[in-house]
Amino acid sequence: MSVDELRTGLARIAESVVPDENPYGRLLRHARRRKRRRLAGLGAAVAGVIAAALLGPVTLGAGSGGQDPSGDWVATGYPITSDWEWRLINSPTRGSLAADGDLIEELTRLFDRNRAELRVSESLPQVKVLYADESAGFRQILVVYHSDTAAALVDQKVPAGTPPQQALRNHTGFVNGRVSPFSVIDAAYLQGPEAQAFLGLAPAGCIVSVADGAVVGADGAVRRRWEPSPTGDYVVLDASRVRGWWRVECEGQVRVEEPVGDRSDVIRGEGGRYQPTELADALPAGTTSRRMDAWRAERFGGVSYRTLMDMTGLPSTPDPVVRWSGRLDGEGHPEAAVVGPASGTGPLVLHVGAQGSLLALAGPGNIASEDAAGEDLSSAKVSLVATAVATSAKLAAVRVPAASGGHAVLTNRLLVVPPPGAARVDAVAAEAPGGVRASAEVRSGAAVLTLDVGAEVTLRALDRTGALLASAPLRELARGERIFNEPLVHAW
Repeated sequence: MSVDELRTGLARIAESVVPDENPYGRLLRHARRRKRRRLAGLGAAVAGVIAAALLGPVTLGAGSGGQDPSGDWVATGYPITSDWEWRLINSPTRGSLAADGDLIEELTRLFDRNRAELRVSESLPQVKVLYADESAGFRQILVVYHSDTAAALVDQKVPAGTPPQQALRNHTGFVNGRVSPFSVIDAAYLQGPEAQAFLGLAPAGCIVSVADGAVVGADGAVRRRWEPSPTGDYVVLDASRVRGWWRVECEGQVRVEEPVGDRSDVIRGEGGRYQPTELADALPAGTTSRRMDAWRAERFGGVSYRTLMDMTGLPSTPDPVVRWSGRLDGEGHPEAAVVGPASGTGPLVLHVGAQGSLLALAGPGNIASEDAAGEDLSSAKVSLVATAVATSAKLAAVRVPAASGGHAVLTNRLLVVPPPGAARVDAVAAEAPGGVRASAEVRSGAAVLTLDVGAEVTLRALDRTGALLASAPLRELARGERIFNEPLVHAW
């Protein structure tokens, strides 16, 4: 299915909730561009709710390329930038067919001889089969073409037992993918959520582990029980296991820790497992346009909450509630909603807007250089999402996201939802008890404090007489990417 067909289908689904004729056009273009730059990375991520599931494999022509003498496009690969990429390229062939030396030799010869048909440049003279497998019921071959300075991945999927020569003429997959030290490849042969699967391929000798689920402790920290992959330095996860996180350890150091799948910061707002009709009550007759906008934000906040809980493998919450909804900056700004468990403690989502969303993972200064370029979405009609964990049943605090270039980022604005009757919220410095670092009045049920990300403070909700109604420490990472305050690791 093409991206245009997907976009048309999503727009048709959205008509009853989102008035924009095509609310996902820019998001899909943005996700496609990011996916081409980051075939194997965040993010996302992820299990039928992230852009990889929306867009499918990268097709011929994606990524870095040039023209051959005839004027046709050819794949020229991407620069090899680290020793770890070379370690992956030089690793032995993995997969259930790896021991068939004759087959691997024939595949290598055929991929080399047929590079013109695949439109792979002669500037990548070396050919290596990285992965050959039929354990999933079809044949998947992952090949790298490389020179001394650049490399391109080629993925081939065909029915099991297909003769190699025939497979080159009729296959699905991608050409010209980027080599990453931990390369994440679509391992599903068919289309559709039921066929989703991912191959995570690390350099030989590394250990890949998976944690399907997690728990959130009383201190707000996410804890996982890791299970090493039975295949050691690579893992294949089918649709039943495409959730939670995976980890890569090499030479005793954690190099990767992130959501399973092709990481992305695009959350699909509709057409996924969770629909925007699940949270808020039906609108009564005579509803105003303002209430309609709030209703949409609450519903899409519920979608984002359930989607992210499922993606990260956190325990399913049967009764998420709207902790707060309103406009952060008054008239003319989009409606927003804070959604979390009815118990009051646990994961929180702040959803700003009423459509498919960009997830804020870090502050502006923490965006990886490879992600810095992107379509400017600051004025686009997209929603923004931020996550947090509440350790108090009476206080909910989450960073306000903002658009920056092609990303949603965490800002120095902290939204605090206090208990009823609160008139002011103070942030008291942990290192100097009594020293107020920030303070804001409660308006429309919430206070917005200006406070650096990672500040070590205690939040205090006070009534009009100054009496303390509730307090809780603010627990958040100072730097780096995170989802529900769980750090994402990239340490190659």
